[in-house]
Amino acid sequence: MNESEAASEWLTVGERIRASREAAGMSIRELGRRIDVSASHVSQVERGLAAFSVRALYNVVSALGISMDSLFEEAVTTDGERIVPLEEAVATAQNTPLDEAGIVLRGNARPAIRLKSGPRWERLTPRAEDGAEFIEVVYDSAPGAQPPEDFIRHGGREYGVIVSGTLNAQVGFSQAQMQVGDSIAFDSSIPHRFWNSGAEPVRAVWFVLDERTDSVAPSVAASSAERHSGF
Repeated sequence: MNESEAASEWLTVGERIRASREAAGMSIRELGRRIDVSASHVSQVERGLAAFSVRALYNVVSALGISMDSLFEEAVTTDGERIVPLEEAVATAQNTPLDEAGIVLRGNARPAIRLKSGPRWERLTPRAEDGAEFIEVVYDSAPGAQPPEDFIRHGGREYGVIVSGTLNAQVGFSQAQMQVGDSIAFDSSIPHRFWNSGAEPVRAVWFVLDERTDSVAPSVAASSAERHSGF
C-alpha cells in the first residue's frame, strides 16, 4: 500500500468523523478532550492529514455514537464502480449477481483503513453492518517489536482467528502467542492489545459484536455491569 492510498483512506475517514461530530453538535476541542488527544490533531485527522491510533479511533466512535465500519470508504467493484447494496431478498429474487447486489465482496475491492503506527483493517462486508463488524486485520512484520503502549477497551464482544503468521495477544493481565488456526473470544470491555513481533506479516479475521443493552434482559445487564466495574 503506498502513501497516496493511505492518505485517500484517511481523507474519507476524516470527512466522516467531521460529519458525525458536527451532527452531534460537538466542537473539535470537546471531541479532543473526550478522546484525550489535542484539538489540533483532531483537526488534522478530519482534513486527512493525520491518522488516529487504534485506541483513539475506538474512543472516537464511542464518543460520537457511531459504528466503526461506517468510517470505511464505500465498497467498489473490480471496475471501480461503487457498490449500491440491494435488499437481499430483492436481489436474490431478481437473479442479480451477488457482487453487484452487495452480498459478495471481492477480495480486491475491500474498503480499508491503516491505523497510525498500527495494523491495516479491511472490512469484509460490502456495507456497514448494524451492531457488528467483520474485518480482516493485517499486522506488518516487526521483528522484536514490543507491545503497544495503549490498551484498547470498548463495548461488545469479539472473536478472532489467525489466518497466517504468529500474533501476540494480551487480554487483561494474561498473554498468549497465537499461531495459524488459533482463535480467541473475549469481552471487549477488558483492556486488550495485540502485536506482531515476528518476521512475517500476520493476518487475522475478527468479528466484533457491538454492545446492545436495549436487547439485554435486566438481570443479564446487571451482572454485566458488575463484571465490568473493576475496569
